[in-house]
Amino acid sequence: MFWARGLSQKETCEAKDLKRFMKIGLAIYNFDPKKGGAERYAYDLATDLLNRGHQVYVFCSKAVNLRGVVIAKFDTVRFPRWLRSLFFALNHRRYRKMFSLDIMLGFGNTLDIDVYQSHGGVQRFWMEREIASYDDPREKRIKAALLRNSLNQRIQRWVEEYPIRRGGYSRIVAISDMVKGHMKEHYSLKDDKIDVVYNGVDTEKFRPGDQKNTQKMEILFSAGNFRLKGLLPLLTATGQLAKERSDFQLLIMGRGRKERYEETIGRLGIGNMVRFLGETSSPEMIYRQAHALVHPTFYDACSLTTMESMASGLPTVTTRWNGASALIDLDEGYVIEGPEDIEALTDAIRNLFNEEKRIVMGKKARLKLEEYTIVRNVDLMENIFQEVCDEKHSQ
Repeated sequence: MFWARGLSQKETCEAKDLKRFMKIGLAIYNFDPKKGGAERYAYDLATDLLNRGHQVYVFCSKAVNLRGVVIAKFDTVRFPRWLRSLFFALNHRRYRKMFSLDIMLGFGNTLDIDVYQSHGGVQRFWMEREIASYDDPREKRIKAALLRNSLNQRIQRWVEEYPIRRGGYSRIVAISDMVKGHMKEHYSLKDDKIDVVYNGVDTEKFRPGDQKNTQKMEILFSAGNFRLKGLLPLLTATGQLAKERSDFQLLIMGRGRKERYEETIGRLGIGNMVRFLGETSSPEMIYRQAHALVHPTFYDACSLTTMESMASGLPTVTTRWNGASALIDLDEGYVIEGPEDIEALTDAIRNLFNEEKRIVMGKKARLKLEEYTIVRNVDLMENIFQEVCDEKHSQ
């Protein structure tokens, strides 16, 4: 266990904000923004809370340094995964008692929390959609059996549900209305028990670009998990469109396994229309180059990719299984029922070949996302922390 330097009392008191300065704990296995998802969110949140004068304590097993944060790093086993999940939750409970915190924020990986915020949604819904994303019937049956009988999944679900089932929390924060609905159904919670705080986007970094290909429409797909995010349905829809026209190209960005899709691309005869870009440290530049984003996901609690696309002025196509789909109105993009509906997916993309409509949609999407900044997200989370802190101190 080691400690990184925290802000001194003098540095904390020099902050100009008149709000109560809080000691806020975050629990995340790997405190590293390069991991993306909850890890990136935790790092950004910690940075902004520090800048607002709060003390931030991070409980983790792996971490990158962040000046001003107190790092409570504890060892845990790497394998098997179920034991890692259990050890992390139990070690967090042990080390948290060493600090007098005002707020403890957990991401579904801890037993003791004040504020619960799951970035992966409700495990039960994710699992069923994960299984649905396998197109081969035999592979789907095997994956279903493995997931539903997995000790790791059972331990993760137990840890995730423990504080909620026991009422051991002050507030629950869902990152989308979809996740809120799933939590109400799964835990039999009332509507007023859950706050909704959507992710925030760096709207300075992700902004519209004016250097676009004028010869072909470039359709972007961006994901780390190609299967779960719907690449196969998108390739199938691309094959349908390729029978009608050739003035477009599909750009595939991310670290997914392209080998899995080479046979499909060859069979559909779209090899010259598909480009795998791999990972990039500057995804915002690819967004500015593209004309539209298509994200036919099987499940996303609230896709940051979708929000970054809209902030970049791109009309976006996604499914109702994406929590961020609630942000897309009819004049900003298209939301289809599910990735299995190839006809609806193809029609939605086909509509985007209308350049005038595409440009108008992109402008309105950008205008919408200008409201969903990282600052707004932190403002809302800070207000929730403040209310919980005030309630605790008034008792």
